[in-house]
Amino acid sequence: MNKDTLSSMEPSKPQTFNHPYTPYDIQVRFMQSLYECLEEGKVAIFESPTGSGPRLQIIELSCTDWTRNRDDDEPEWMVEFAKREASRAVTEKRIEFESRLARIKREEEQQRAALESSEGSRKRQRVSVVSRDQDTEDDDQFALDDYDSENDEPSSIPRGSATATGLSSSTLELLERLRKYGSKIKPEEDDENDIKIFYCSRTHSQLMQFASELRRVTMPSTLPESLRQGLTDEEEQGERIKHISLGSRKNLCINSRVAALGNPTAINERCLELQQPNTPAPLRCSYLPTEEDEAKTLSFRDHALATVKDIEDLGKLGKKLGLCPYYASRGVVSHSERSARDALNLSIKGHVVIIDEAHNLMDAISNIHSVTVTLSQLRTSIFQLTTYARKFKTRLKGKNRNYIAQVIRLISSIADHLQSLIDNKQASEGSVLSSDLMAGKGADQINPYKLCRYLNESKLARKVDGYIDFSQSKANAQAEPKSTIPVLFHIQSFLLPLMNLSSEGRLFFTKTPGDIQLHYMLLDPTNHFREIVEDARAVILAGGTMSPMSDYLNHLFSYVPKDRLNTFSYGHVIPSENLTAHTLARGVTGCEFDFTYAGRDAEKMILDLGRTFTQLCRAIPDGIVAFFPSYEYLSRVLNIWKNAVVRENKQTLYETVEKEKQILYESRETELTTDDLLNNYANTINKGRGALLLSVVGGKLSEGINFSDKLGRGVLIVGLPFPNIRSPVWQAKIKYIEQKAYRNVGSGSEESRRLSAKAAGRDFYENACMRAVNQCIGRAIRHRNDYAAIVLIDKRYGKTSIEAKLPGWIKQSLVKDSALLPAATTLDGLACFFRSKNHCG
Repeated sequence: MNKDTLSSMEPSKPQTFNHPYTPYDIQVRFMQSLYECLEEGKVAIFESPTGSGPRLQIIELSCTDWTRNRDDDEPEWMVEFAKREASRAVTEKRIEFESRLARIKREEEQQRAALESSEGSRKRQRVSVVSRDQDTEDDDQFALDDYDSENDEPSSIPRGSATATGLSSSTLELLERLRKYGSKIKPEEDDENDIKIFYCSRTHSQLMQFASELRRVTMPSTLPESLRQGLTDEEEQGERIKHISLGSRKNLCINSRVAALGNPTAINERCLELQQPNTPAPLRCSYLPTEEDEAKTLSFRDHALATVKDIEDLGKLGKKLGLCPYYASRGVVSHSERSARDALNLSIKGHVVIIDEAHNLMDAISNIHSVTVTLSQLRTSIFQLTTYARKFKTRLKGKNRNYIAQVIRLISSIADHLQSLIDNKQASEGSVLSSDLMAGKGADQINPYKLCRYLNESKLARKVDGYIDFSQSKANAQAEPKSTIPVLFHIQSFLLPLMNLSSEGRLFFTKTPGDIQLHYMLLDPTNHFREIVEDARAVILAGGTMSPMSDYLNHLFSYVPKDRLNTFSYGHVIPSENLTAHTLARGVTGCEFDFTYAGRDAEKMILDLGRTFTQLCRAIPDGIVAFFPSYEYLSRVLNIWKNAVVRENKQTLYETVEKEKQILYESRETELTTDDLLNNYANTINKGRGALLLSVVGGKLSEGINFSDKLGRGVLIVGLPFPNIRSPVWQAKIKYIEQKAYRNVGSGSEESRRLSAKAAGRDFYENACMRAVNQCIGRAIRHRNDYAAIVLIDKRYGKTSIEAKLPGWIKQSLVKDSALLPAATTLDGLACFFRSKNHCG
């Protein structure tokens, strides 16, 4: 563990890890610390910038020594007693189960191309030939059921109920049936008390990479030594790791008519519609598991567990068997050793939660619980509701009619206030009070609890959207399935938090051309993650770049006891001489680089930046990736470079830079895809031309893309991408942080508490900037033999508070006091660095 490690724990006993290759010393220390955290039930943050290393280390550690060999320090006599009591019958069942999986694995290896069975084909054909006439047979299915709730007071909502989970009662019934099927196919030896690991990541592509790396790991048997005697090699090997990837309907749906909708919300709702009891039998999804499909469900389970499968593999398996992989995969969860947490009431009580690529976890939680609606959407929803109310007015009983009227009044009140903001020409953005949104149309008289419960339980949004889609399809028989989010569902997702506005949430508006947006934004994700932390045995956040970490300690985990919370920051696997980092405070013509919002448009400084880029492209070989604070600023820089003529060569500054390396850049306007841009960049470098790729912090190239070897010999960061502190959103965020810090100080003078609060707000603001910078820096240096230069171009990078927020592996390679050195000295140092790597400079 290097000098920048914030906390360390030495393991109480040596471990043997099942790496597919010999791990580096840093990786061993990583796994040792992770072992201790899992054993002691810690909440821990791990930073280890070794490419795919951290993910693979997590796999080996959590799946081998800890989950399979932990003994909980039981007394020897208890261990011996357990061995004597171990049932030979249970062992035989386990061996039989594993042997069946091994047999299926061999079959899959021999028949990889056999993805279509005759039965699956017949089923798909039956679904595909359902006519739209059948699909639009009757509008009775869109009528609301009677609603007769008289309970005015909130009641405790059981976890797992329709209201708590957001799932309909019919969906919960289906899941209950699937759980019953699962109980039939569950081997007797399965222990519900076994500790599971819930491995989570940001995207399906990262889960696919996780599955790919999981295939490389060989796991030891968990059978006691006394029960392994007489077993064949295959039987003893047994107990392959059991893994199941849980994806969304959008990724797993095999019903072509539903999948064609494209939008996740539309797919979810159409799937639920096809399960309704009043849906005509020919229109129901024929892929849903039924009691008659028990054999197929068994087959799906065995195939899913026989080899490590990613989400795409499960989709193909579902097509082959003619069985919905979304629902069928839920029945396999009890057999898996880790899975992603989903919304289907999977308890994590006493289990382990590992979140990979967790650097943006706080933002992700906030975004999940935030929602934006527009005035045009509100007006569309009013039109749809009134259309529905007129159509079914004779069938709407008192309660339904009353609540629909309330919803219309509430949405109309919000729309009227947004219209008044448009009419007011003064501000283009600002904050909104919930009381202002509910001031008109009698909306302030609405009981928020009762309306929320009605929206959840009545299925109003689904009925209205279904009827509108039905009536439009009837008017135009050739209409294609819609691909937009059902408007009323979207509006409902905004109304629910509005009806129960938490202290952590705020409302904002932003005017756009021809419209206005209304945002509900969650400012503090702490309470929304707290249940996971308090329920789980251990919670691990891991990533290549997690610095700065103070936000996790002070905000996300502020309630966690200090003795349960640990942070770890490891160095890179590369030798220290393979990385050089510099702060460049002045350009080659002596202009001070100050890219603050107030001074960054200075043309003189932008011209010096271009001349400095020319020299950097000369000193750094192959590929250079440069990151700018925003698309708008990158566009301004390019515009000035293309119009400024260099006296020495009568060429534009842009052409002068391009003489050293071909320039490619990211743009919002271009039709070029990210893959096309990266391919052009790589092809240029491979031809020996050298290339300069201009990108944006927070853009498409700033995360998840590896610029290894020649693709990233240099990474340049221009300026610091601070958020706009003048925006209402950021003013609200900082004010919230300051108020929270002020309350938490507890004692001290009024002045000291105020200063502490201001410092907390400033730290949070700087962290948001530096977290984005550190992600960009992490795009280079992807393996042990890689090497690169990092250049931070702004005088503010020389500030102690900013430098402290850099990852440890960057700080230890940062040239001392480089912000005080002239550009020529930095350029000479870069040229010398690359000459030492056998480049001619």
